[in-house]
Amino acid sequence: MKFIHAGDLHLGNAFVGLSDVPDWVLSQLQVATLTAFQNLINCAIQKRVDFVLLPGDIYNTHQVNPQIQLFFIEQMNRLNDVGIQVVLSYGNHDYITDFATQMSLPENVTVLSHEVQTLHMVTQQGETVAISGFSYAKQHIHSAMVTNFPSEGQDKYHIGMYHGELGQDGQGDYAPFSISEMNEKHYDYWALGHIHIRKTLQSHPFIGYSGSLQGLNRKENGEKGFYLVSENSQGWLVPEFIAAAPIVWGEQTVTMNEDLTLTDFVMQIREQMTKVVNTDLTLINLTIKTENWQLIQLLSSPQFQHQMNVASRREDQYFVYQIHVEMARAQNEMPVIADEYWENTFNQLISLDSLQKNGLNIVQNLAVFDYFSRPQTMDDMGEQVQEIIRQIQGGLYRVD
Repeated sequence: MKFIHAGDLHLGNAFVGLSDVPDWVLSQLQVATLTAFQNLINCAIQKRVDFVLLPGDIYNTHQVNPQIQLFFIEQMNRLNDVGIQVVLSYGNHDYITDFATQMSLPENVTVLSHEVQTLHMVTQQGETVAISGFSYAKQHIHSAMVTNFPSEGQDKYHIGMYHGELGQDGQGDYAPFSISEMNEKHYDYWALGHIHIRKTLQSHPFIGYSGSLQGLNRKENGEKGFYLVSENSQGWLVPEFIAAAPIVWGEQTVTMNEDLTLTDFVMQIREQMTKVVNTDLTLINLTIKTENWQLIQLLSSPQFQHQMNVASRREDQYFVYQIHVEMARAQNEMPVIADEYWENTFNQLISLDSLQKNGLNIVQNLAVFDYFSRPQTMDDMGEQVQEIIRQIQGGLYRVD
């Protein structure tokens, strides 16, 4: 038996944290999630899998663009043409309140209901499989849905599909569960969704997240894809990661100490990036280290970032979307603060609660209030504070 486990497709969702990108990059960003899904479908057909499991957040919203829905249906039809079944559930992003309002899907697709549902199928080799799961009817589920799953039955394999997070019943927003609760069901595999990083909670029987299919922000870095699951010699269902994302977020560090023109610096960096990047397209957060004080201001200038953007070409396998410049040896020794204390203090400072205490709660302009209430604004503010701290440590700003 072989099947695919792919959570959090977020088809058609936009990339976050990018600005002033050239057209050749933008054109790839706009179709990246769709291309990644096509790669998954290609693999399913090539490997002749028995079925595909999609545990939640196929879309990024419950109000789906009809064009994206039609694209999804086209891909389902490709699988239907070769006899591959699909089982999907809706998650906290694409929750469904009324199934009757949705576009009709091909006959090979089963959509799990709001209540825990179990369906049975037979593989190409005649093996019986039970698959249990549920869909979100609203954005948040506070109860532990895992308690409603049936125990293992008579089928050779029993697989659980679950869109949620570790937690205690009633104390989480996304169907909180525990590993022990899942183990009590004696399933052979738990295909999890919701967390955008690949994460194994337990090796046998496997309980884990396949991660998002395409990283959409700098925190979702590295290769992204799905799991191709098959039986090993011991009879266990074991996942193998298959990369599918056409665009990867990455980080690179280079050292620059020579006095060159901006054009020469651009050429040097492009040469170095070409040597280390080998994917379809890597979005690079570049750190430049230097012992030359004069270079810090030059390489930190908007003009340098602009020249890097102008020099980029469609045939490049990378795009440098952000540049940090720091001294190779810190000139200003700042007090050492325990990581845990610093993280707690930082999170308290850069928070909506802190902003409200310092005056946001009396702002009457709704547009301003809405802007500073967004989680993305908090992330951007945190990044700017961290960047200033790095520059202080690197000697770019004086602190006396």
